[in-house]
Amino acid sequence: MSGTLSSKRPKAILLSTLVFPGTGHLLLGRKARGALFLVPSLIALLLVINNIMQRTGQIMDQINSGALPLDVQLITEKVAALSANDGPGMQVAVGVLVACWIAALVDLLFIK
Repeated sequence: MSGTLSSKRPKAILLSTLVFPGTGHLLLGRKARGALFLVPSLIALLLVINNIMQRTGQIMDQINSGALPLDVQLITEKVAALSANDGPGMQVAVGVLVACWIAALVDLLFIK
């Protein structure tokens, strides 16, 4: 088993680094540990995507209604203004995602 683990480790590290936290653990057959990183990361990612989609919808509504002209500079300023009002929820979600990514990578480096 240790020969198999060591031969799969580089692929597992690459998967967890480039694809999604926990995917490398799943490759190594460590499902519980993979889920420990994958589930919170997935929830955090869904929260981030939901926030971005809501923000995009608000901007698109303003563009469609004519309240916001099709000017790249004005749209960029509007996005920045909406991003400033994200609140702590978005920061926590991004923090959880980054922490899980780093923790999964570190865990794979030290897995025996």
